[in-house]
Amino acid sequence: MRYIKLKLYSILKEIFNSNEITLEFNNEDITVEDILNYLDKNTKSSQFDQLLNSLQFVANNKVLDKKDKIPIDVDVIHILPPSSGGIIDVKVLTNEHIDLNDLIKNLYIEGNVGAVAIFIGVVRKINKKEIVEKLLYEHSEELIINKLKEIAIKYINKYNLFSAVIYHYIGERKPGDLTMIVAVSGESRKNVFPALEEMVDEVKHNAPIWKQEYRESGRYFILGEDQVKADNIKRISFGNK
Repeated sequence: MRYIKLKLYSILKEIFNSNEITLEFNNEDITVEDILNYLDKNTKSSQFDQLLNSLQFVANNKVLDKKDKIPIDVDVIHILPPSSGGIIDVKVLTNEHIDLNDLIKNLYIEGNVGAVAIFIGVVRKINKKEIVEKLLYEHSEELIINKLKEIAIKYINKYNLFSAVIYHYIGERKPGDLTMIVAVSGESRKNVFPALEEMVDEVKHNAPIWKQEYRESGRYFILGEDQVKADNIKRISFGNK
């Protein structure tokens, strides 16, 4: 037998008439989807049905995806409805076009928004005094979305933002192509400016995305502030011969 306590916020407290509920499961292996199915089956509420696809599940300060198993040491899960601005939006893109006008309009849908800040990363044409031919972004498909959601939620809470958006391109990008879009909205420049700068830094340094840069002199792995030329890597044979 396993018990999971759900902490509820905003409209969810009204729907369930409580700020927390405890669920009982007969087995240890429980996923977020199991919890959703349980709630959906035992809740006769059209408002809850409308929220099903936009709820965020957070345990130990990490966002959980629907298919994720609940770690055995977790007995409390926070269920978050959409934020007051209605946006915690993260995407991993390849060649999709983003309409920046639409993005900005969505960021100030909340009436109290007084400022929107946006960062757009672009592949530069020159780096280290060399012509850049292209960038190649690799990522962890299993980890990336949850990590971006975790970063967005962190800074919404830290700076009391209305909305946070993180889009990152992966695959091959040429000079002039977009690489990343990070945007936030809040009451004023005093909270959106520092939030945007810190979010961009955290995405660049902590998201499971890795960059290779192809320049005139060769291919380089970009590792934080350092770089390693591919030709200089000493390759090893691992395992039994």
